[in-house]
Amino acid sequence: MNSKKIKDEFIKAVKAYLEGTADETQLLFVEQYFDLFLDTEDVFESMDNDEIQDIHDRMLWKINYEIEKKNRIFPGNMETVRSFSKYLYIAAAAAFVIPMSLYIYQRNQVKPVSTQLVTKITPGGNKAVLTLANGSKISLADVKNGEVANQSGMVITKSRDSQLVYQQTSMSSTVKEIAYNKIETPKGGQFQLILSDGTKVWLNASSSLRYPSVFGQDERKVELDGEAYFEVAKNTAKPFLVSSSKQIVEVLGTHFNINAYTNEPVVSTTLLEGSIKVTSPSVNAYKIIRPGQQSLIDRDDDDSGIKVKNIDPDEAVAWKNGYFMFEKEELGSILRKVSRWYDVEIENPQGEKLDKLLFSGTVSKYSDVSKVLRKLELTESVRFKTIGRRIIVMK
Repeated sequence: MNSKKIKDEFIKAVKAYLEGTADETQLLFVEQYFDLFLDTEDVFESMDNDEIQDIHDRMLWKINYEIEKKNRIFPGNMETVRSFSKYLYIAAAAAFVIPMSLYIYQRNQVKPVSTQLVTKITPGGNKAVLTLANGSKISLADVKNGEVANQSGMVITKSRDSQLVYQQTSMSSTVKEIAYNKIETPKGGQFQLILSDGTKVWLNASSSLRYPSVFGQDERKVELDGEAYFEVAKNTAKPFLVSSSKQIVEVLGTHFNINAYTNEPVVSTTLLEGSIKVTSPSVNAYKIIRPGQQSLIDRDDDDSGIKVKNIDPDEAVAWKNGYFMFEKEELGSILRKVSRWYDVEIENPQGEKLDKLLFSGTVSKYSDVSKVLRKLELTESVRFKTIGRRIIVMK
């Protein structure tokens, strides 16, 4: 096969690979191309640098997809998956990373070109600000592990695993004056805390929880803005109330998730264990929710009341377990999650036309944002361009 024919066949194989129509011979040809590259470095002569970079990115994305597919096909044979993964990554490095660098360098030796540095957008982490009853603020990301404050007979500590823990030190069970604290997470932040009654709370990004350092005698009540997962310590004599936008949730002891972000069209509450009572004061109505159910309250339509549907609870609490999980979820909703967790600005010039597209998938939220976006690009119905900390949505 002469040099021109090799180049023509390779370009044909690349196009088929990117379109998902490549046969085994073409796949092998593309993935082993490094062996031929040094002799045919002008194979991409008709393409500019952006086009070459696009092929590189899309190829690596396809390779990740193939690895995930093999993992689904051979879930019990990790040796097969590891072998396949290793082969593809070696092929990717050989076929694209090194030769593309060489090629772009060679093409620009005569005429230097400006290089745009791409900001790597990393995931969020354990960050929050604690506001004490006296108004003083403490950055929990900066404070050392150990005692943070002492108030109302409670010692507040930060544990090694980045939890804020309230522990009673005073023997007196009478609370003379309730002191309220507030914990707030920024964009790109999350935090866990254990309240004075032993209730565990996971706070998602861009959220806040206002709560007493010590609960009173009659009830346990907290105020939520944003999203949080609760594991409520059981106390039949003292109900636990969560007040958030449009609703009040009442429990005795159970596990549930509330999503009450003000920029979401509905307030949703998902139950994993036990039972809860969801009340909507605006319509003077309530619903009892069972495990595997989710209540929905429309922010803009009080007449719609409280709707209840069955749902996979894992989807609602995926964020708490380190994942983005979406099942036929609108792109607009997915990108709001991305914006909150990665602290980025999302621009969608086409509005609802793309916002209403439905996607399904699972990806670690501790991956670089580019991996999350590539997962969405798999459908070839949407593309993304990243400029600094701005992500632009494109068709």
